[in-house]
Amino acid sequence: MGLDITVVMVDWGRLNRVPAGERVEVLIDTVCPDFCCVPCAEADVAVTSAWVWPRAQEQRWCAEYRFVHTTGSYKWHFELSNAWDDMREFTDPDLRVALDTFLGGLVWDGPDDEPVVTVGADPWHARLLLFRPPDEVPALARAWERAGPRLEELRAPFAAEAAGWAGRPRSFDHAVALLREWADVVAEADRRGWGLVGLPY
Repeated sequence: MGLDITVVMVDWGRLNRVPAGERVEVLIDTVCPDFCCVPCAEADVAVTSAWVWPRAQEQRWCAEYRFVHTTGSYKWHFELSNAWDDMREFTDPDLRVALDTFLGGLVWDGPDDEPVVTVGADPWHARLLLFRPPDEVPALARAWERAGPRLEELRAPFAAEAAGWAGRPRSFDHAVALLREWADVVAEADRRGWGLVGLPY
Protein backbone atom coordinates (compact mmCIF):
# COMPACT_ATOMS: atom_id res chain seq x y z
CA MET A 1 0.00 0.00 0.00
CA GLY A 2 1.24 3.46 -0.87
CA LEU A 3 0.52 6.93 0.39
CA ASP A 4 -2.98 8.31 -0.24
CA ILE A 5 -4.17 11.90 -0.20
CA THR A 6 -7.52 12.80 1.35
CA VAL A 7 -8.50 16.22 0.00
CA VAL A 8 -10.71 18.21 2.35
CA MET A 9 -12.50 21.51 1.70
CA VAL A 10 -12.65 23.51 4.95
CA ASP A 11 -14.48 26.50 6.41
CA TRP A 12 -11.37 28.32 7.61
CA GLY A 13 -13.16 30.33 10.29
CA ARG A 14 -14.32 27.14 11.95
CA LEU A 15 -10.92 25.48 11.53
CA ASN A 16 -9.14 28.41 13.15
CA ARG A 17 -11.17 27.87 16.32
CA VAL A 18 -9.38 24.53 16.75
CA PRO A 19 -5.94 24.73 18.44
CA ALA A 20 -3.24 24.28 15.81
CA GLY A 21 -1.86 21.13 17.41
CA GLU A 22 -5.27 19.44 17.24
CA ARG A 23 -6.37 20.40 13.72
CA VAL A 24 -5.16 17.32 11.85
CA GLU A 25 -6.80 14.96 14.35
CA VAL A 26 -10.05 16.96 14.34
CA LEU A 27 -10.16 16.93 10.53
CA ILE A 28 -9.51 13.19 10.42
CA ASP A 29 -12.15 12.51 13.05
CA THR A 30 -14.66 14.68 11.18
CA VAL A 31 -14.19 13.33 7.65
CA CYS A 32 -13.40 9.74 8.69
CA PRO A 33 -15.23 9.09 11.99
CA ASP A 34 -15.43 5.84 13.84
CA PHE A 35 -18.70 4.31 12.69
CA CYS A 36 -21.50 3.58 15.10
CA CYS A 37 -22.68 0.49 13.23
CA VAL A 38 -22.27 -1.64 10.10
CA PRO A 39 -25.01 0.23 8.14
CA CYS A 40 -23.18 3.52 8.71
CA ALA A 41 -19.91 2.04 7.46
CA GLU A 42 -21.63 0.54 4.43
CA ALA A 43 -23.33 3.86 3.65
CA ASP A 44 -19.95 5.61 3.70
CA VAL A 45 -18.39 3.06 1.34
CA ALA A 46 -21.36 3.42 -1.01
CA VAL A 47 -20.58 7.11 -1.60
CA THR A 48 -18.27 6.99 -4.60
CA SER A 49 -18.22 10.43 -6.17
CA ALA A 50 -17.38 14.06 -5.54
CA TRP A 51 -17.97 15.62 -2.12
CA VAL A 52 -18.74 13.53 0.94
CA TRP A 53 -20.18 15.48 3.88
CA PRO A 54 -20.22 14.46 7.55
CA ARG A 55 -23.60 13.09 8.62
CA ALA A 56 -24.01 15.45 11.59
CA GLN A 57 -25.24 18.89 10.50
CA GLU A 58 -23.05 20.68 13.05
CA GLN A 59 -19.96 19.06 11.51
CA ARG A 60 -20.63 20.26 7.97
CA TRP A 61 -17.82 22.78 8.06
CA CYS A 62 -15.65 20.49 5.93
CA ALA A 63 -16.11 17.86 3.23
CA GLU A 64 -13.93 15.19 1.63
CA TYR A 65 -13.45 15.02 -2.15
CA ARG A 66 -13.30 11.53 -3.65
CA PHE A 67 -11.35 11.11 -6.88
CA VAL A 68 -13.81 8.66 -8.39
CA HIS A 69 -12.59 8.89 -12.01
CA THR A 70 -8.93 8.59 -11.05
CA THR A 71 -7.61 7.74 -7.58
CA GLY A 72 -6.71 9.15 -4.21
CA SER A 73 -3.38 7.32 -4.41
CA TYR A 74 -0.73 10.00 -4.11
CA LYS A 75 1.35 8.12 -6.68
CA TRP A 76 -0.91 9.40 -9.48
CA HIS A 77 -0.63 12.97 -8.25
CA PHE A 78 3.14 12.65 -7.96
CA GLU A 79 3.30 11.18 -11.48
CA LEU A 80 1.23 14.06 -12.84
CA SER A 81 3.71 16.50 -11.29
CA ASN A 82 6.65 14.68 -12.85
CA ALA A 83 4.93 14.58 -16.23
CA TRP A 84 4.36 18.33 -16.07
CA ASP A 85 8.03 18.84 -15.17
CA ASP A 86 9.06 16.96 -18.30
CA MET A 87 6.70 18.60 -20.78
CA ARG A 88 6.24 22.17 -19.56
CA GLU A 89 9.14 23.57 -21.60
CA PHE A 90 7.36 22.39 -24.76
CA THR A 91 4.13 24.18 -23.82
CA ASP A 92 2.93 27.62 -24.97
CA PRO A 93 4.14 30.21 -22.42
CA ASP A 94 0.66 31.45 -21.43
CA LEU A 95 -0.59 27.92 -20.87
CA ARG A 96 2.61 27.07 -19.01
CA VAL A 97 2.12 29.97 -16.58
CA ALA A 98 -1.50 28.98 -15.95
CA LEU A 99 -0.65 25.33 -15.26
CA ASP A 100 2.41 26.29 -13.20
CA THR A 101 0.07 28.30 -10.98
CA PHE A 102 -2.64 25.64 -10.86
CA LEU A 103 -0.44 22.60 -10.25
CA GLY A 104 2.00 24.58 -8.12
CA GLY A 105 -0.82 25.36 -5.72
CA LEU A 106 -1.87 21.72 -5.45
CA VAL A 107 0.63 18.91 -6.12
CA TRP A 108 3.65 20.26 -8.02
CA ASP A 109 6.82 21.44 -6.24
CA GLY A 110 7.82 23.78 -9.03
CA PRO A 111 10.77 23.76 -11.44
CA ASP A 112 13.90 22.18 -9.98
CA ASP A 113 11.93 21.28 -6.83
CA GLU A 114 11.67 24.92 -5.76
CA PRO A 115 8.23 25.36 -4.15
CA VAL A 116 5.93 27.65 -6.12
CA VAL A 117 3.85 28.54 -3.06
CA THR A 118 5.05 28.39 0.53
CA VAL A 119 2.95 26.52 3.08
CA GLY A 120 3.40 28.86 6.04
CA ALA A 121 5.18 28.56 9.35
CA ASP A 122 2.69 26.77 11.63
CA PRO A 123 4.07 23.33 12.61
CA TRP A 124 0.79 21.54 11.82
CA HIS A 125 1.24 22.37 8.11
CA ALA A 126 4.17 19.97 7.94
CA ARG A 127 1.78 17.07 8.49
CA LEU A 128 -0.27 17.91 5.38
CA LEU A 129 0.17 17.09 1.69
CA LEU A 130 -1.75 20.23 0.71
CA PHE A 131 -2.44 23.50 2.52
CA ARG A 132 -4.28 26.34 0.77
CA PRO A 133 -6.06 28.99 2.84
CA PRO A 134 -9.14 30.60 1.25
CA ASP A 135 -7.24 33.65 0.03
CA GLU A 136 -4.99 31.43 -2.14
CA VAL A 137 -7.79 29.44 -3.79
CA PRO A 138 -9.13 32.14 -6.18
CA ALA A 139 -5.76 32.35 -7.98
CA LEU A 140 -5.95 28.60 -8.61
CA ALA A 141 -9.49 28.93 -9.94
CA ARG A 142 -8.49 31.78 -12.31
CA ALA A 143 -5.48 29.77 -13.50
CA TRP A 144 -7.75 26.85 -14.34
CA GLU A 145 -10.11 29.14 -16.24
CA ARG A 146 -7.17 29.98 -18.50
CA ALA A 147 -5.76 26.45 -18.74
CA GLY A 148 -8.86 24.24 -18.80
CA PRO A 149 -10.07 25.11 -22.32
CA ARG A 150 -6.57 24.54 -23.73
CA LEU A 151 -5.74 21.07 -22.40
CA GLU A 152 -5.84 19.51 -25.86
CA GLU A 153 -2.71 21.53 -26.67
CA LEU A 154 -0.86 19.29 -24.21
CA ARG A 155 -1.60 16.08 -26.11
CA ALA A 156 1.32 16.40 -28.56
CA PRO A 157 4.00 17.29 -25.97
CA PHE A 158 2.64 14.58 -23.68
CA ALA A 159 2.98 11.98 -26.43
CA ALA A 160 6.42 13.23 -27.45
CA GLU A 161 7.77 12.95 -23.92
CA ALA A 162 5.88 9.80 -22.87
CA ALA A 163 8.23 7.40 -24.67
CA GLY A 164 10.96 8.12 -22.14
CA TRP A 165 8.77 8.07 -19.05
CA ALA A 166 8.70 5.36 -16.46
CA GLY A 167 5.94 5.59 -13.89
CA ARG A 168 4.05 8.52 -15.42
CA PRO A 169 0.28 8.85 -15.91
CA ARG A 170 -1.01 5.91 -17.87
CA SER A 171 -2.22 8.07 -20.74
CA PHE A 172 -2.94 11.65 -21.70
CA ASP A 173 -6.62 11.03 -20.93
CA HIS A 174 -5.75 9.80 -17.43
CA ALA A 175 -3.70 12.93 -16.80
CA VAL A 176 -6.51 15.18 -18.05
CA ALA A 177 -9.06 13.32 -15.92
CA LEU A 178 -6.98 13.98 -12.82
CA LEU A 179 -6.54 17.65 -13.75
CA ARG A 180 -10.30 18.02 -14.20
CA GLU A 181 -11.02 16.48 -10.83
CA TRP A 182 -8.61 18.93 -9.21
CA ALA A 183 -10.46 21.68 -11.08
CA ASP A 184 -13.70 20.49 -9.47
CA VAL A 185 -12.03 20.66 -6.05
CA VAL A 186 -10.77 24.19 -6.62
CA ALA A 187 -14.03 25.47 -8.13
CA GLU A 188 -16.16 24.38 -5.18
CA ALA A 189 -13.73 25.70 -2.57
CA ASP A 190 -13.56 29.00 -4.47
CA ARG A 191 -17.35 29.21 -4.68
CA ARG A 192 -17.67 28.78 -0.93
CA GLY A 193 -14.68 30.90 0.03
CA TRP A 194 -13.17 27.90 1.84
CA GLY A 195 -9.63 26.53 2.00
CA LEU A 196 -8.13 23.17 1.07
CA VAL A 197 -6.02 20.67 2.98
CA GLY A 198 -4.64 17.29 1.98
CA LEU A 199 -4.51 14.71 4.74
CA PRO A 200 -1.84 12.03 4.30
CA TYR A 201 -3.85 8.82 4.57
